[in-house]
Amino acid sequence: MKRRHFLTKSLAASSLAGGLNASASPLPAGSDATGQAAVKEGYARFEELNGALDRAAMQRGWLTQVDPSYHHAPQAAIEAFKDRKFGIRIHWGLYCLIGSDASWALAGANRQFWDAYNVFYQFFNPTSFDADAWMELFEQAGARYFTFTTKHHDGFSMWPTRVLQDSIKLTPKGFGYGGVEHTEKVIQSYSIQDGPYKKDIVRSMVEAGRRKGMGIGLYYSHVDWHDPAYAWDPFNQHYDPHFTRESDPERWKTFIAHEREQLRELMANYGRVDYLDFDIGWPQAAADDLAEITMMVRKMQPDVIIRGRGIGAYGDYYTPERKIPGGPSEGVWKVIYPCGEAFSYLPNDSYKPAEWIVESLIGIVAKGGNFEVGVGPMPSGEWPTETVERLKYTGDWLRVNGEAIYNTRPRKVFREGNNIWFTSSKDGRYVYAIHIGWPGENFTTRSVRAVKGSQISMLGVDQPLEWEQDNATLRVSIPPAIADHKPCQQAYAFKIVAEPQ
Repeated sequence: MKRRHFLTKSLAASSLAGGLNASASPLPAGSDATGQAAVKEGYARFEELNGALDRAAMQRGWLTQVDPSYHHAPQAAIEAFKDRKFGIRIHWGLYCLIGSDASWALAGANRQFWDAYNVFYQFFNPTSFDADAWMELFEQAGARYFTFTTKHHDGFSMWPTRVLQDSIKLTPKGFGYGGVEHTEKVIQSYSIQDGPYKKDIVRSMVEAGRRKGMGIGLYYSHVDWHDPAYAWDPFNQHYDPHFTRESDPERWKTFIAHEREQLRELMANYGRVDYLDFDIGWPQAAADDLAEITMMVRKMQPDVIIRGRGIGAYGDYYTPERKIPGGPSEGVWKVIYPCGEAFSYLPNDSYKPAEWIVESLIGIVAKGGNFEVGVGPMPSGEWPTETVERLKYTGDWLRVNGEAIYNTRPRKVFREGNNIWFTSSKDGRYVYAIHIGWPGENFTTRSVRAVKGSQISMLGVDQPLEWEQDNATLRVSIPPAIADHKPCQQAYAFKIVAEPQ
């Protein structure tokens, strides 16, 4: 795709004061008497740049109504999503080489860091990547779908996009004494095809996932901090605080065209896509353009479920991130939460225990949501041992108790005390009471009444259990033989034929 060169037109990244206000002074408030900007570093610089845009509003999306011709994801797709319950969220890109939480290390980075990061694609060569082995691991974990980062905010594409942009590459001199970097300007896709690996990672993931019957989710960021056409973003390396639709109409059209074409590639070239997770958003002046692109996506993938970030009323579901709602929430939703401190790979990361995944999954499903645990592979394409151990633990639990999770729906009374969660079969006939920790000789609840003469069982145990209903209290007896040979660890699910609530 042909494009203009914008590098020479971008202002210095230290020109922060104006945001998107074309009438603002280019001199930051912290300038010294000579008029030179007092450039901030680290988190202070991040905060200053981050304040130049209303990112929260951008992420919510500006549009409160949809075009009359637009339709949301069909109910059948929504129900299939709700059935799957547990997914894997994979952040993988150049950032795994440096221990950054995805590409956030670039938000407010100095020029030297940017110049180094911009050539990391020449070193990214995940020769141990095996998409089929990944899907085998996900299947062992009990996951029914995944979402993969096709392009994070750094702008590096994990598929061979045909969209071109200004970039750099190291010359044969490489890095010299004192960290001097020898580079030359190039026009390229800034994607996996420009480095040594060459293979289409998105295609490998999608095709391997389909072979395992996985739901296919693709993540795509609305922002791009590498591409000069996105210079309205203060985190873009070519940030121009005066750049607007009016100041440079051609460049404005270019960033819109770049996203349109990349999404056209992703929606056209990989078969059915079940989930499309947008991230961040655009300035309000481009809201209608983003709506037009979303309508294009919907026409190409009629059943795709689209995350609402950046597109407002056009979205189908929302995703609480690093937090779990306190109770049932309206709409369609999934929790996204990293298993470590970061969504992507960090050397020496601090991982949450395996039990955290299981307990989080139970609570989220009881409230009516799905759970996507965030994990990141190493630069080689292999998984950290800590990730493998935790995913396999989760799968071991789900193999026993999956009936209480998959294909269930929430009930009005979803929790009792601190240790009991409830789910329900879709027809409402069965209630699953999941007790965190071993309940002892008896399991008791005041939130469910069993149908007279029915059987109650513990998942993973063949024999039915004796029970009695004493007014409001249901008491289930657990024989010592079961206590001596527990069907699983951590949490135990009781299947009850229940009276209507």
